[in-house]
Amino acid sequence: MTEDTRRFAILMPWGRVGSNLVAATLNRRRGIRIDNEPTTRIRTFGERDGVPKDEQARQQMAELDAFLGPSEDERRAGLKLSYRSLLEPGAYLGRLRSAGVPLVLMMRANHLKCAVSQLRARVRAEEEASQWQSPWAVRADEPKPGAVELDCAEVIRLTGLFQRLHGETLASVREVFGEAWLGVEYAELAADPQRELQRICEWFGIEGFDTFELPHRKATSDDLAEDVLNYEELAERAREAGYGALLRAGDG
Repeated sequence: MTEDTRRFAILMPWGRVGSNLVAATLNRRRGIRIDNEPTTRIRTFGERDGVPKDEQARQQMAELDAFLGPSEDERRAGLKLSYRSLLEPGAYLGRLRSAGVPLVLMMRANHLKCAVSQLRARVRAEEEASQWQSPWAVRADEPKPGAVELDCAEVIRLTGLFQRLHGETLASVREVFGEAWLGVEYAELAADPQRELQRICEWFGIEGFDTFELPHRKATSDDLAEDVLNYEELAERAREAGYGALLRAGDG
């Protein structure tokens, strides 16, 4: 099998792993275009419109085949994908693998902070008048979001969900790709984005990135006490659920 030098794929278990930063940075470069979560789009609209699951799965594979097929567009083409959205993950990833598409898997070991980040973004999304262009990716020139009160039970539920999705995604990637993929941990991306972006470009065979102008900023502090108004309640619930070690663990 030969590597596809025209296409690449970025996979995440769900979200809040730095994928917006990576995709937006690559998308800024002339000669690159990235399709942002097409499988999520198909599944979201399909659920809304009552489309049967098997038909949604067929549409996901059909769109993937179109992505992999001939194109008059000379730009390099990338996919940003959420594993959670894939209705037939083994078949979908297998198609990427058989086509020789290089894969980057973006992960975040601190599932508790992943959940907090998700809920803080959800709060921004629900605001009627927002000062951020997108609640899900705060731009570098926008203010850092302030502290909010969170539903602690929902934080714990999402932490467990992220933990499960992380394991499922990793197992599927290893089963299909073996060791032929690049893993990017959020904490390392947050600590040194230039280095991690360079690693990603080298894996994809993208040249010409000596420096990177980062389009987004980290929206949640490493110290959750700075951004969660009811932090003490959250800390107590996290310790009860067995996630206490993640409260102060480094995450970039």
